[in-house]
Amino acid sequence: MGTFKNQRISAFWGNKIFVALLLSLPLGSAFATDNGISVDQSLYQNRPVLTDFTAASCPDNPKSLTQVKGNLYRHTTGAGLAVHSGLVLITKEGALVIDPAMTCTSTWLKDEIKKRFDVPVKYVIYTHAHADHISGGQIFKADGATIVANQRTIEPIVGEKLPTALPDRVFDQDMKISLGGDEVLLHYVAPSHSDSMVMVLFPKYKALQCTDVCESKSMPYNDFLDFYYTGWIDTLDWVIKQDVDFIDVGHYSPATRDDQIALRHYIIDLHQQVLDLVRAGQSWDQLYRNVKFSSDVQNWIGFSSMKMPNIQGMYRWVSNHRRGNW
Repeated sequence: MGTFKNQRISAFWGNKIFVALLLSLPLGSAFATDNGISVDQSLYQNRPVLTDFTAASCPDNPKSLTQVKGNLYRHTTGAGLAVHSGLVLITKEGALVIDPAMTCTSTWLKDEIKKRFDVPVKYVIYTHAHADHISGGQIFKADGATIVANQRTIEPIVGEKLPTALPDRVFDQDMKISLGGDEVLLHYVAPSHSDSMVMVLFPKYKALQCTDVCESKSMPYNDFLDFYYTGWIDTLDWVIKQDVDFIDVGHYSPATRDDQIALRHYIIDLHQQVLDLVRAGQSWDQLYRNVKFSSDVQNWIGFSSMKMPNIQGMYRWVSNHRRGNW
């Protein structure tokens, strides 16, 4: 009986101490939570990986972490047309980083966040499964961060032997992360620039991470790469409906919704021109000479170097997604 009484007393005081600890937390404090699904990492132990092309020492590579508004920041690595970027949320509970981009600068970014804000990185979000944006994830994972991505990223990361961390938490259509009193919303969009594309919305700041699908008065890269025309337009339609005034596009400089309206018009116009020319029976050698660009588009970043690859990518899409009278 005495033992049972002692156990009840211990439990009573244990509960009081726990409640006291909770009450001692500042108002507004919150534990990091998310509604993602855990990935069984044991399934991928000792998976083969390729050499990390972003791992070479790069002490002179330009890099920055600058404030967007409030506790929302933007990190960059690289210079000029080679710059890669992602948003960073700083809270008292920890930081959330989008797309590390390069292994050789990820240690700098992790240390910079710790030095300036004295918080660890709690979450790293991959916007899609392309190595030029998600390299360096392993640096943060080794330090305790949770890697988050759409469930469709796992296959290409494993299949392409990408030397970055696999996601710890995944989702199908939507996911919410609560960190330090802030909410971050992740939304899977239609296949557009890859079929693992995630938009990351920061409602409090009216800010959006729309990597590679969105542009900032800049041409889509190369031949559109990993490209789905119809899904790209659907994704831009979704972006344009969002209540945001700041869009990070993963490269160059930040953008606006008006920039995405212009981009949508450009892609639809390019598709229609190429489709009409193919239907008119023009060969490639004829077709590319007859595509016209507006004066506004001709002033976009990268126009001179990207106009031909853009035509090639759209020509390939049209050729693979039409059937005439046969």
